[in-house]
Amino acid sequence: MKKKKIFLAHNTCLNAAYDLNVLQAGLVQADHEIVDRPELADEIIFSGCSVREHWVDDAVLQIAEAQSRAPQAKVTITGCLANTSAQAVAHRLPSQAMTFRPMKDILQANTNVPFAEVDRRLSQNSSVRFEPVGANGLQNLRRRVGAAKAAVVAELQEIDREFGTLLERQYRKTTKGFVFYDEIDPCEMITVTRSCLYKCSFCNIPQGRGPFESVSFTDILAKATAAVALGKHHLVLIGDEVGNYGAGGDGPRLPEVVEAILALDPAVTLSIRYIEPKPFLKYADRLGAWSQAGRIRLLYISLQSGSPRILKAMNRGYDIERLTKALKTFRANTATVLYGNWMVGFPGEEESDFLATVALVKDLAFHINVAIPFSARPDTSAEGMPSQVDQVVLDDRVRRLTEVIAWLKSDAMGAALDFLEPAARSSLLGRVRSAEAEQYVAESEASAVLSPTQSDHQRAPHA
Repeated sequence: MKKKKIFLAHNTCLNAAYDLNVLQAGLVQADHEIVDRPELADEIIFSGCSVREHWVDDAVLQIAEAQSRAPQAKVTITGCLANTSAQAVAHRLPSQAMTFRPMKDILQANTNVPFAEVDRRLSQNSSVRFEPVGANGLQNLRRRVGAAKAAVVAELQEIDREFGTLLERQYRKTTKGFVFYDEIDPCEMITVTRSCLYKCSFCNIPQGRGPFESVSFTDILAKATAAVALGKHHLVLIGDEVGNYGAGGDGPRLPEVVEAILALDPAVTLSIRYIEPKPFLKYADRLGAWSQAGRIRLLYISLQSGSPRILKAMNRGYDIERLTKALKTFRANTATVLYGNWMVGFPGEEESDFLATVALVKDLAFHINVAIPFSARPDTSAEGMPSQVDQVVLDDRVRRLTEVIAWLKSDAMGAALDFLEPAARSSLLGRVRSAEAEQYVAESEASAVLSPTQSDHQRAPHA
C-alpha cells in the first residue's frame, strides 16, 4: 500500500473529534504521514458537522480553502457532513477530486485495519487534541474557549494567588469549553455509544452518525482499567446518547457499565456526555445515589424546551413536569454539575412557549446552559413544518435567553466573590457575563448584549 501524506481537519463536536483521532492513529500506525497544512498533503480528509447550517457553511469554507491551497490533493469528506449533505456540499465546491466516505471505510481502505481494533488500543485523554488544527491549518469558526473566557481565567488565577481561593477551579468545573478538557485534573475519554435511537423531528444525528451502536463492554472496561492503572481517576463516558447503552442486545445496560467502572477504585469519578431525559428518568434513583456518593461529576442532559406543546412537536416524548421534578430533586441533593442545551425558535414557537423555556432555565439553574438557535436540517420533519420562526424573532430570543444564562452564571460565581471590593466584584462579574455571551453571539455583539461595566445590582430583565 502506497504511503501518503495526509492532512486532517474538522469542525465537529467532541464525539466526532474522538473518532477522527481514531482514524489518525490508524493512519499513523500504517506509516502514513500526518502533515500540518494542506499544501503538503497528497490527501485532505475533512470531517464536517451538519447539526446546524452554520457549521455546514463553515465546513464548505474550510474545504474550499484547502482546495485552493492544495489544488492537486485528493479531498475526502467524512463525518456527519458526508452522510447528510454530500450533494449540497459538492454543488457548492469546485470539481476537484472529492469523495464522501464513512470514517471506518477510509481507515479500512488506507490500512486494512478495522476501526474498532484501532479504537480498542487508543487512549484518549486531556492531553490529546480534540480541537481543529492550529495556525498552519484552516480558518474555522468553532473555538472551545474564546478570548473573554481566557481573560476571566487569568483574573481568577490572580485572585487565587492573592487570597488562597480556588475560584479558577470552580469556574472551569462549571463553564462550557473547560469541563471535558481538564488540564488541571487529567481524564480518560471513553466512547461507549455512537449515534442515537431517538427520532427527534429537528435532529439529523441518526443520519449523520449512522445506526446506533454500543461499544463492547469488555473494551470499555479494559480502557477504564488501564486509565486507573495510570492514575487517571476521572473518566468521561462519551456518546451521542449513552443512556440506551446495550439496547438491542442481551448484555449489560448503562447501570451495569457504571457499576463496573466505579468498582475499579474508590477514587474513580465519572462524567457522562450525553444522556437523554428518558433514560435519565429511568435511572434517576441510581444516578442520584452515585452522585450523592460523589461518584458522578457531570451529567450532560438536553431538555431543549420548557413548553409541552413544543416538546410534542419535537417528538421528545417525555413529561416535562415529571422530568423537572426529578431534576430539581437531583440538583438539590447532589453536587453533580448539570449541563444542558436549550433550543430556541423551533417551528411554531410562540412567545409563550419561549417564556416557558426561560422560566424552566431559571428554575432548574443548571450549572452550564447552551442556547441553540433552531436550524432546519435536510430530511427532518421539522424542515417542512409550517410557522417557521422569523429570523429576526429567533435572533432576539437567542439574545434574551443568552442574557438569562449569563446572569445565572454570574449569580453562581458572585456568591464566592463577596470578599472582593464591590467595584472589583462587579467588574469581574460583568466580564463573566460577557464571556458567557461570547459563545452564543458574534464576538462583536457580546459587549452590546452584556456590558462588563453593568452593575450586577442593575439587572437587565431576565427574559
